[in-house]
Amino acid sequence: MGEDEFGVVFPAAGVPGALAVVCKVKNAPRFGAMQDASAAAVYRVEAVVGSHVPLTGRLDDLVRSVPTNSLSVADPPLPIYVHHGGKDAVYLDLQSTTGGPLSSIGLDVDADSPFAAFAGARSAANELLDVLMRSLWVPLVLVRLDLYVSGEAEPVAHQLHLPFVGDIRIGPLGGFHQYPLFSEIESLAREAICSTSPYYRLLCAHRLYEGTGALRAKLRQMCAELSIDVPLPKDPKVDRELLVAMGLGGLADQKVRTVSDLHGKMTGLRNSVAHFLLTKGEPAAPLHTSDGISYNVYSCAAAVLLHYGVSALQELSSFFRQHLNSRVSRGSVLPMVAQRDRYRVVARMSRTPREDGTA
Repeated sequence: MGEDEFGVVFPAAGVPGALAVVCKVKNAPRFGAMQDASAAAVYRVEAVVGSHVPLTGRLDDLVRSVPTNSLSVADPPLPIYVHHGGKDAVYLDLQSTTGGPLSSIGLDVDADSPFAAFAGARSAANELLDVLMRSLWVPLVLVRLDLYVSGEAEPVAHQLHLPFVGDIRIGPLGGFHQYPLFSEIESLAREAICSTSPYYRLLCAHRLYEGTGALRAKLRQMCAELSIDVPLPKDPKVDRELLVAMGLGGLADQKVRTVSDLHGKMTGLRNSVAHFLLTKGEPAAPLHTSDGISYNVYSCAAAVLLHYGVSALQELSSFFRQHLNSRVSRGSVLPMVAQRDRYRVVARMSRTPREDGTA
């Protein structure tokens, strides 16, 4: 890689969707030294604001992107404070590179490391956006954080979500067979992949693995009914090195060996997303979704759980195609493109949704 190309500093494993720190290759040694020094310093963070978090793209494009949103700033830079009571207040600057729409929220952060600066800036900028939601129902999210060392014009590092694979070409091909057995769980996998919230992604990933358990039971039943004596794939193993690389080494120390173990250990995270107050076990404060540290933890946890949940689904799908598909597909026609008029979507709505919101 060239000196001015961008590389990932954290995490050490490139799992899509995870919150990552990236910087130019030439800045990586300096960033590592700053992190290891654990010395207090004042950093400048520009929290880039948009209406959604991009899920694909090249790192260099994502670092330079200028997202759009529908909030304009009068007379930028506009200093504004968020007050928590007493002497606990912080000032932020609403920036606009074009003199109109909000481009970023600038903050000065007194932190003992770059990672601490990212977390503190994310919390403060998110809390400002939270307060704005009292009267402005506008989709505003932090797309990227740019970290500056005091007095320098170029950022030393950036924090953003690792993109999914892009630039994929499809075709030519005949078509796909969507098996009813897999339809709900495949839709859940896509829901998790498309989510820009690490909290919702973790919730979907948790449900996805639950679904593979039900799918496994159904496949086992089908094998018995069709006298197919082939064992199902075992629960996938979890790579300890991947957990460590993603900053989740504590799970490896807790003897997480399989995806089932991983799923069980993340049930607490899932419950904190699904419920505002937890009524079982030790009392715990509600999950603060704007907190920078929580955001980072859930981002990495969701990415890993989704990675392994999809892996488990793919193994079961491969088993179905190899051992069951030919048996259950007997009698199916091959739809030819010349006869496509026979194969339209047929939709009938026998009733409308009720006014109380139920189907």
